[in-house]
Amino acid sequence: MGGSAATAQADAYEELAEFLLRPEDDAYPVHEVRECVCRSCGGRVFEVAAMADDEGAVRRTCVACGVHGFIADSAEYWDDEDDVEVCACNCGHEEFTAAVGFSLYDDGSDDVRWLYVALRCQSCAEIGVYDDWKIGYGPSGLLLDQV
Repeated sequence: MGGSAATAQADAYEELAEFLLRPEDDAYPVHEVRECVCRSCGGRVFEVAAMADDEGAVRRTCVACGVHGFIADSAEYWDDEDDVEVCACNCGHEEFTAAVGFSLYDDGSDDVRWLYVALRCQSCAEIGVYDDWKIGYGPSGLLLDQV
């Protein structure tokens, strides 16, 4: 059984990566995709919350162990006192696998220009971008490992 669960998780990540790498007319191209994995227990299913303002901040909470993690530079902007929206799928469920797509600058650096947080519903497998934001500083390549 453990093998089939691992295969399902790998399939979910592959679907997220394909979705994020698909060119969009009104978006920067994604050059790198990273899977969200809990640093505490290795879990890959999360409840996800986003700040309601335009700063761009997303926090994920591992369903397996309850540990919070921030995506990219979100910890700098997170404020539990502000409006926080729990992400929910159109089907109503709130547990997701997650990946982050990074658009890099064309100058050959690994500096991040824009990032996209994509979630795949554990219940119905619907995929969507739930938040995205510009990274307006450099060096910012370290954000690639903060998913």
